[in-house]
Amino acid sequence: MNTAMQSFGYGLAALLFCIAILGVCHNIKKAARKVLKSQQTHKDELP
Repeated sequence: MNTAMQSFGYGLAALLFCIAILGVCHNIKKAARKVLKSQQTHKDELP
């Protein structure tokens, strides 16, 4: 029983770790999109 609970704990920790990584990637993607949009507006200003 103790081994089963330990395995469950490791599985839960791995799941939370994956969710955290996905959250960080989502924030990075959002920031990159904002940077790209700001660069596009500057490109439009060029003659």
